[in-house]
Amino acid sequence: MSLDTTDAADLTQQRKLSRRLFLGAGVGAAGAAAFGGFTPTAMAGGGGRSDVHVVGNETGGGGRRGRIVPRGRLGIQHWSVRDAVPRLNKSVSGYLGGPNFPDDPTDLGPLVPLPGGFGAVFEYLASVGYAGFEFFQLTQGANGVITPEQIRAALDRAHLVAAGAHMGPLPLMIDPVYRQGQIDLAHILGHRMIGTAGDPLPTTGGNPPSGLLADWQMAADQANMVGAALRAVGLKYFFHPEQHWFRFFTDPAHPELDRVHRIDWFTDHTDPRYVFFEPDTMHTLAGRARFVDPVDGRLFDHNAWFARLSASKRLIAWHIKDAVRITPMVAPGINPFSQNITRPGFFANPDVVYVGEGSIGRGYPVDPDPQVLGFRETLSRYPLSEPGWFNNESDNSPGPAEDPGRSLRWAKVSARYTLNLEFAVHDHCMNPSMQHA
Repeated sequence: MSLDTTDAADLTQQRKLSRRLFLGAGVGAAGAAAFGGFTPTAMAGGGGRSDVHVVGNETGGGGRRGRIVPRGRLGIQHWSVRDAVPRLNKSVSGYLGGPNFPDDPTDLGPLVPLPGGFGAVFEYLASVGYAGFEFFQLTQGANGVITPEQIRAALDRAHLVAAGAHMGPLPLMIDPVYRQGQIDLAHILGHRMIGTAGDPLPTTGGNPPSGLLADWQMAADQANMVGAALRAVGLKYFFHPEQHWFRFFTDPAHPELDRVHRIDWFTDHTDPRYVFFEPDTMHTLAGRARFVDPVDGRLFDHNAWFARLSASKRLIAWHIKDAVRITPMVAPGINPFSQNITRPGFFANPDVVYVGEGSIGRGYPVDPDPQVLGFRETLSRYPLSEPGWFNNESDNSPGPAEDPGRSLRWAKVSARYTLNLEFAVHDHCMNPSMQHA
């Protein structure tokens, strides 16, 4: 259900006011005061904006007061446990966290042998509440060579499903042979979405992708072609925009695009039937902060972008990635978020930020930007279309040698938080039901 016109006008006005407040306070003491001191919340509840109350973890009546994330739609990005999969099964021991961690940073739980390899890691992830696994590669290191058919069998044994694959970079997917290989792999593993966290244009030497209109027009045309080919066999092609996507065009032949974010142009110039998106909550907000309008200082309106994607049924998954705002606040052009935190009393600082305890997850006023809504509000407000995965992710979850259990502990604590999120109470502007496309 989309917002009615009155709600839309109200939200637009709120966004304008919030932007002015944030720009006025963001570089001074008011911005730092709004952030305040950070302490972990109770991870089994909470999250989102401070004016919303969670009444429990059972689905309530009326539809909109139940869980945001259905148990069958909580996934994890392979990247988050990239140290666990290649580790020889039970070759090292670590801490997976007790029931009161991280609120009690000494509640580490027992020292236990850690799972390694796809099969054992799948079993562990299923045991802590995950239903899906989103792949970025198909190797398992010290655990030996494994075929896609064996990976599928391991998923089945653990009662997990493949939530998608980040193995579809556009420069490769335009090759019909590579594309058919990814289609065949999807049919073996069972996932319904193929995409990429990479830029749509090649990069060289670590430089940002081209800012020329002709190159982005080529990428849009290629994305439409790949997306149409996948839809013809029942799959969806998606992009997972990271920070370069939020840059402005830099094309001397088209100065009218100097204030146009590349992500906005690409969204508008690709076919909604064929090109879909899996936003990353941290990278989106980092892009908002880094690439500021060169004329009037406006920030990218990420909530308006989420709304456009949801309304057009192009929002098919989330990467739920939490982080804390760096203080003192950094200047535009720099990523203002950290995925690490120093945890008083913890044995191996810094620790990773768990989903739900960061300023992104908790939202304003824990985060000083009034348009950072928090996970409960964001996930409530913008419904997903099929296949509709809520994928927890952290870039920094793998721990140091003295804390080898960190990524699996992060997965467990983050699942506990995500599965207990309940719909925010502003029912007039949300629709928890899955949209079908």
